[in-house]
Amino acid sequence: MSAARSKDTELDVLNAALAIEEFGIEFYHRLEECIGEEEGKALMRSLARDEAQHRQLILGEISMVAGGKEVVAKEVDLSGYGIVPSKVFRSLPKDRCLTLEEEMEALNVGMEVERNSITMYAVAAKGAVHVGVRERLLQLEGIEKGHLKLLEENAHMLKTGGSWYGYTPILEG
Repeated sequence: MSAARSKDTELDVLNAALAIEEFGIEFYHRLEECIGEEEGKALMRSLARDEAQHRQLILGEISMVAGGKEVVAKEVDLSGYGIVPSKVFRSLPKDRCLTLEEEMEALNVGMEVERNSITMYAVAAKGAVHVGVRERLLQLEGIEKGHLKLLEENAHMLKTGGSWYGYTPILEG
């Protein structure tokens, strides 16, 4: 593969990562609005903040790969990554909190998105041309694994106890 083609492929992967992180920001913000318990709201705020930080890291990598030139983000079809935003967001009510069953469904969507992100980052890291990009993708893979674990633990708590253990709000401030 030529160096130019490798760079284009790397930019494509980074644009997909950017789109996934932007989806995550919106998804977690919308969930925060729909969850009734403060522990769950705090967790969603924390995850949205993390995804926003990831977005900034990815923008930095895009700039580096592009040689500092301004690059217009490409439109990415997230369905190839198992994410259909219109379907996900359509299921979130705007006028009420989620029921426990709906919270579980939303967590399942979140866990699936995190799994897909983990897989995408791992595969993309193997094909990364720039060492810094590879390291960043592996870093993001690890962080997303942590997010998945948090979501899994909260899903277990909701299933067995009917409430969120969430996130320690004192750490938010």
